[in-house]
This record gives sequence, structure tokens and C-alpha cells, in this order.
Amino acid sequence: MDERHDRKARGRLSYWLHGLAVISLVVALMLMGINIYGLTQPIRKPGLGVTDHDQLRFIPEQVWSYEDSLTAINGLNAVSPRSALAEAANRVVHQSLVHPDWEEIDPVEYRQLVPIWENYFLWGIGMFSGLPQFERYHYADYERNIKRGIGICGDASTILSSILDQHQIPNRIVSFGGHVIVEYEQEDGKSQLLDPDFGIALVIPLEGLLERPEQVRARYFAAGYSDAEVDDLISIYQTAFALFDNTYHFMTLRYIFEKVSYIAKWVFPLLLILLFLCYLAWFRPNSGSTTETRNDD
Repeated sequence: MDERHDRKARGRLSYWLHGLAVISLVVALMLMGINIYGLTQPIRKPGLGVTDHDQLRFIPEQVWSYEDSLTAINGLNAVSPRSALAEAANRVVHQSLVHPDWEEIDPVEYRQLVPIWENYFLWGIGMFSGLPQFERYHYADYERNIKRGIGICGDASTILSSILDQHQIPNRIVSFGGHVIVEYEQEDGKSQLLDPDFGIALVIPLEGLLERPEQVRARYFAAGYSDAEVDDLISIYQTAFALFDNTYHFMTLRYIFEKVSYIAKWVFPLLLILLFLCYLAWFRPNSGSTTETRNDD
């Protein structure tokens, strides 16, 4: 009786292990298929900045492709001195992004909700968690930001900060309540401000925002921005701000999770396949031996 009970228990265990192994393989193949399909898909909305002007706030005269932007970023290696490189990088970032009405555009159409084929972890959190920061996601990785092609002031500033970091130019992200800009250090140790979202080199240090508001106003007017936009910025620049050393400091948890999730989206299905192979290697032979023993009896 005990032996028969043990055989039934082993049979049930084998049945559940078999089912788990098969499910693991099916899920792994599905996820791998999603990942591979994603390699063929653009993360940028088709026609961005060309057919959708009514949904965008700032549109460059010519919307660069991801490849054009990377070429321009690589070209910064030949630019000197430091101040010229920083201002050139500021222009590149401004040219590489279009600024949408972030809370108004369709998050699926504009890829604010990360597509399932891009990263199924970020997609799942954005789809089911109810967390606004994942429903309309801001990338930490500057190349993914440029590849998607949309961004607001925080996105533009983290991209610029990352590029300046690559060139060993000391910089900080300056975050006000309603706007984000970048401060960098020149060769002589003096600091200057850049606004990559508006594409402006302010040519003043951080304290100059309070001390010389008319000079700030003149820089934005010279670039063609309206009275209302400039007045809004001047008001923002009179408020308190926070300083961040780099993109990691600016968005630490998201920075880490994003990096891990882009590795895990490949590792997870591989682990599921490994689980299936372990089942074949360790449990199937035992199952066969049990069957043979039963037939001999």
C-alpha cells in the first residue's frame, strides 16, 4: 500500500513537473520571439515632427533621424575648446528631440508607454501598475531617448548631461519646479548654463538667473520664443531649485531598473529554457526507469 501510494505521489510530481517544464518552454519561446521582433521595430513614432505638428510644442526645423543625431554626437569629438563643445552638444540635443504636449498625446502612438516588443517588463508595469511615470515613460538611457525622438526639458537635460560626461566636462542638472536645465564648467572654472530643451546657451552662471533676468530674457527672445513662453521661464527661474550630479543622481531608481530590465528581458527567457532542459536531463530518465520497474512487476 505504501509503495503504491509512493508511486502515485511520484506520478503526480512528474505530471506537475512536466507541465511546468512545458509552460516554461512556451513562455520562453514567446518572450524570445517578442524580443527578436522588437529588434526589427522602430521605437520612434512614424512621421514624428512631420505629420503631427498640432500635437507638438517645439519642432526643430528639420527632425533628425536617430542615425543623424549619433553622427552629430560623434562629431563632437573634434570640437574644442570645452565651451564650444558644450554649446554644440546643446544644439545637437535640441535638434534631436521634438517636444510634445507630454500629458496630452497618445502614449501608445508616441511610445511613451514602452511597447511590449521593446521591453516587456517596462510595458507590463506601464500597462497594469497605474504608475504615471511608467504609463508615460522617460528613458534614463540617452540613446534610447534620442531613438524615440520625443522629450521635454528633463529628457533633454539628462541627454546633454550624459554627453558632457562622456567628454569629461563637469556638469550638473538644475531642476526647478517647472523646468530643467544644465550647468557646466568651463576650462577657467567658471560655470555657464545651457537650456537644451529650448536650444539656448544662456551664457551666465546659475546666480545670474536672479541677478540678470533681462539678459536671460534677451537670449530667449533672440531665438524667437514668444513673450508668454519667456515670461513663464523668467518666473520659474526665480524659484527654488535642486542640483543633481548626473542622470543617475537625477533618476536613480529608474536608471537602475531600466538597465536591469533590458538585460533581464533576454536573461529571463534563457533561464526558462534552462529550466526545461534541466527537466529533460534530470527527471525524464527517472520517469522512464519508474515505468520499466512498473512493467517488470
